[in-house]
Amino acid sequence: MKRLWIGLTCLIVSAILYGSTLIAAAVYSGLLMGDGGLGWDFRYGVFGTALIEVGTLPLVLAVIAGGTGIVLILLEFRKNMAGNEEQPKEIEG
Repeated sequence: MKRLWIGLTCLIVSAILYGSTLIAAAVYSGLLMGDGGLGWDFRYGVFGTALIEVGTLPLVLAVIAGGTGIVLILLEFRKNMAGNEEQPKEIEG
């Protein structure tokens, strides 16, 4: 049961980290555009440039935390399913 709670916590942390990174990149992309803007790279576009400037480390950490959370949840469900199977009964004869 402990793995389930840790896995759910990892998923929530992953969602918060991923969402906050995207929000920060969206806010920063407004500074890159316009006449007095900082400029952006044409290869990645405005949002891609903002995402690179904000940093890719939070996205990598979010993916790692999300993957860890999913693995822990699946392991807990697998453990519970193995415990719920009926044990074979011995035949007396």
